[in-house]
Amino acid sequence: MPDALPGLEFSLAEDIAKGRQQRARRRTIAAFVVLGVAVVVGILTVVLDWGWIAWIAALVIAAVALTVVSRQLSTVQRIGAAVAAVAVIVAGVLVVRIPPIAPHGWTVDEGVSLVAAHDGIAVTLDRGTHALRGRATTDGREVWTSSFFSSGRADWKQLGEDSLLLFDDDSKAAVISIADGKTKWQQDMPDQQPFTANDNVIVFSSDATTTGFDLRTGKKLWTHPGGATAGSGGQSGYNPRRWVPRSDWIAVDGGPNTSGRPVAVLDARTGRVAAAVHPKSSDFAIAGKTFVEFGYDEARRAAKGTALAGGRSWVSPFVRGSVTEVLDVIDGQARALYGNKAVYINPGNGHLREVEFKDDWSVNWFDGRVSGRYVVVEKRDYESKLEAEAVADTVTGELVSLEGRGRPVDLQIEQLSDDTAVAQTSVADAVGAESTRYTLIDDGAAQGQVSMPTAGGRGSFETAGRLFRSGRRIVALQKD
Repeated sequence: MPDALPGLEFSLAEDIAKGRQQRARRRTIAAFVVLGVAVVVGILTVVLDWGWIAWIAALVIAAVALTVVSRQLSTVQRIGAAVAAVAVIVAGVLVVRIPPIAPHGWTVDEGVSLVAAHDGIAVTLDRGTHALRGRATTDGREVWTSSFFSSGRADWKQLGEDSLLLFDDDSKAAVISIADGKTKWQQDMPDQQPFTANDNVIVFSSDATTTGFDLRTGKKLWTHPGGATAGSGGQSGYNPRRWVPRSDWIAVDGGPNTSGRPVAVLDARTGRVAAAVHPKSSDFAIAGKTFVEFGYDEARRAAKGTALAGGRSWVSPFVRGSVTEVLDVIDGQARALYGNKAVYINPGNGHLREVEFKDDWSVNWFDGRVSGRYVVVEKRDYESKLEAEAVADTVTGELVSLEGRGRPVDLQIEQLSDDTAVAQTSVADAVGAESTRYTLIDDGAAQGQVSMPTAGGRGSFETAGRLFRSGRRIVALQKD
């Protein structure tokens, strides 16, 4: 009997070992099944845009499964498997992430706007207290402080490089130096609002009068009866007293209770009448030294030019490209924008140049702004469902390459100057998570950008120079 005990012990040990092997095999099979599920979830997350939560869950599950499988390996191999599991998570995050999610920059308080920037100084305005602060563009360090003494809502325009115009609902206006915050001049403008400016003169207007002031001193230079008026831009609803970024010529109407159409064009330097005009509508623009009126020559659209400083008048008929039309001045030339093309009119001689958008892209009239050199264009399928959006340069007809990873959707354009704009777009990464990207476009190409998390939907944004404010964050537009 005692001789049978060793065999029994051996059989028991063998059964225990087999049980361990079977449990390990089942754990391994289960781990591989879980790993397969993680892979499937990861693939579906990319295909169906399930978002970051599903993607991170798939990565964690895959890492856990890999760790479980490694339990049968040696100590060194288990350490290697743990490192590989961590690497799977890190690599999975980096592969789909849109950089930089947290760009460099600095923060401001709630209710603070970015209003101007030049030569290393950014100016912010507290919309509640009207406190002005000059800050270093690199880190937000305070350089100077000032204030715009107003009881109403303050608005602003940067004039040239070193001047900032502030004005309010009570017709108070002031011009501030961006360099040191000192007030160059300040005065009341009864019932008048700023209309335009150039290097030497700033023009204010009401329904009854238009007045030019010396930009450096605030001295009144001239006054003319009638209100300054901007063209309709081809739109049925427009504000004739809206701000015109820069102009050397001012169209004025006949004053209150008139049609609002211009009757004369003034030289902004002197206030003298350069030409009497009698357009049949408010579809006009001032390009270079020419008043360009858009009308019809029989059934065709036509542009008529009236010289303001010497030269000959001209008439140039052309084919209207679509029902919707936007009239503007781009790079010193009058432009009529249509769904699939832009027609440029040389203001000196009326010569026409048509620029078609390539590859069947057409203007998206409903999303984003269409005034300015750059416009949002789109492609739709036969059921009119949106397939793709892009930014087109109307001067060349080419698409602007918006650099950076992710699929751009819901594009909008904010024009900054003749050749500069900011494109705002939602970008979806590989798993469907969205960020908001802002791209600086200059001279037909992307020059810098930042990507920021989309929290609670996209809001308004402000730009000054190469600086950009979204929410409380101010950053420099830069390459991703």
